[in-house]
Amino acid sequence: MVSLDKFDVKLIQELEYDSSQSFSKIAKKLKTSQQVVSYRIRSLYERDIVYGFYTIINFSLLGYTSYRVMLRLTNITPKKQKQIINYLMKHSNVLWLVECGGRWDMIIDFIAKNIVQFNHFLRCFKNKFPKQIQNYDILTMIEIVYFGRDYFTKIVREVKKLPYFAGELKLIDVDRNDLEILLLISQKAMMSSLAIGREIGISPNTVILKKKHMQEEGLIQGFKPMIHLERISYSAYKALIKFQNITEQKEKELINYLRNEVNVIGIIRLIGGWDFEIEFEFQFQSELLQFTRLLRDKFREIIKEFEVIPLFHEYKYNFFPGDLLQNNSDCNS
Repeated sequence: MVSLDKFDVKLIQELEYDSSQSFSKIAKKLKTSQQVVSYRIRSLYERDIVYGFYTIINFSLLGYTSYRVMLRLTNITPKKQKQIINYLMKHSNVLWLVECGGRWDMIIDFIAKNIVQFNHFLRCFKNKFPKQIQNYDILTMIEIVYFGRDYFTKIVREVKKLPYFAGELKLIDVDRNDLEILLLISQKAMMSSLAIGREIGISPNTVILKKKHMQEEGLIQGFKPMIHLERISYSAYKALIKFQNITEQKEKELINYLRNEVNVIGIIRLIGGWDFEIEFEFQFQSELLQFTRLLRDKFREIIKEFEVIPLFHEYKYNFFPGDLLQNNSDCNS
């Protein structure tokens, strides 16, 4: 673990607010120089606290759905585990990859146009590692709301527009340059318009206009840092909920309650063995226990089953469906 000083914390909060903003803008907010901001961001990289910057892309507007695989492994060695992780990291439609605890060892989120494409990915994966996959559950993500990490500097969450995607299916028109921009910034959110323009052969002004249009359309929802929380003594968790006696009004009450809990960073509506998911992060186990016990007690009428999953190490966040620009049709992808 490494320690964060007050400036680190404020800087991470600014990056969490918008990782695409210029160093000069961040410097002005933090009352320092661009050089200091640049140096301190490099320091976050060198200490392995931040390992990249990603763009939240509303892939549902491109006609995609996210499918989750909760994976239990067996006959696993460090070498075989590395092979599994490398295989999943290389697949351009794997959105999220994390090691976890509890009943499961790994969570994989895969973006697909339809259930047939997802089934192809799953079949290829199982054929590649038949002796290592002991069991798995599949969940379909219907609606996602990202609250963000306000807890670094705030004890009360501000009222603001939140990154949101899925829900009703709606498609928007994009051209190849739009897709190439999204591919570049999907895991390089801080990439400048000048660098993007050089890479794909258009002017920086065109890049700026296209990014602005995609934000207005809701395709680009935000720019965030990828953080190894375990390096700064924080721990991430997911809580899966199976409902009983649920109504729209009771679900709204639950969501409003969670929205006001500053350590809750997101919620997901699901189809499958579970109905609802909460993601939250705490520094101390006592905070986790207090939060989960209060939540279960307050909403005991609608919570039938409740399971907490600790998240250990995050490997990947990429909201761009790579098959839009690459061919992932074969099992070697």
